[in-house]
Amino acid sequence: MRSTNAYKWRGAGGLTLRYAFLLVWLAVCVMPVVVLLMASLKDTALFQSIPQVLSLQGFTLENYTRSFQQGNYLHFLRNSMIISFSALFVVLVVCTPMAYGITKLASPKMRNLIVFSVLATRFLPYVVLALPMYLFFVRIGLQGTLVGVVLAHLAMQMPFIVWLMLGFFAGIPTEVEEAAVIDGASPFGVFWRICLPMVLPGLNASAILAFIISYNEFLFAFFLAGYEAQPLTVGITRFVGGADAGAQYGVLAAYGTLIILPIIVFALIVNRYIVSGLTQGAVKG
Repeated sequence: MRSTNAYKWRGAGGLTLRYAFLLVWLAVCVMPVVVLLMASLKDTALFQSIPQVLSLQGFTLENYTRSFQQGNYLHFLRNSMIISFSALFVVLVVCTPMAYGITKLASPKMRNLIVFSVLATRFLPYVVLALPMYLFFVRIGLQGTLVGVVLAHLAMQMPFIVWLMLGFFAGIPTEVEEAAVIDGASPFGVFWRICLPMVLPGLNASAILAFIISYNEFLFAFFLAGYEAQPLTVGITRFVGGADAGAQYGVLAAYGTLIILPIIVFALIVNRYIVSGLTQGAVKG
């Protein structure tokens, strides 16, 4: 009897510890967003300590007004959406057939070599690629344009998306493709009518991740984009200040809140597609 009660107490104690750990972890994850939101509603003069930032006094919407008026938020939001959706489309059009083609190579050694070559570009820090890409785009006249930024995003995302799609295409039974060939389907018909619908969950997950990565990207946009092509991640830097003028922390917080709001809403809407897609890929791979 004592052992049974002790076991129950140990089980209850372990469950309590797990919930306590999860609550602490949730607070750690949520706290930066809460501080950002509260700071966006306060004047910069109140930024002396965290308690002042989190206090329920001194609320103002002036920071948001300045974000729209001085920060040209809608202009940069438009650029972010154009870049993200364009990069999403280009990445999927290029990377999906590439991943399918790699899985159909007869030689395993050649297949592994190509996969390694694609992934090897992922090992390089992006800052190493920024300057050569800038000089190349200046030479061909794409520096400062939306097209140049989208092409840079293609180079940045191609290794990850190809690697992600490889797992989905590799999980398609060869018998299905052989049956389609026997029925008279062309190689492109097998890819378009048979394989692509079967990897649709993975395609959805890849598209969503490509959009999020492009929306959050800063380095290439900072190096390659002119004012007319700069996204939100670069637009916020106009409030950082310089040697003579200090940073406008209240406006920075408001601008940061406006930046993360669309992507949070987007992530909440498409979260189930990401989870289902990646789970299916993991099971098939």
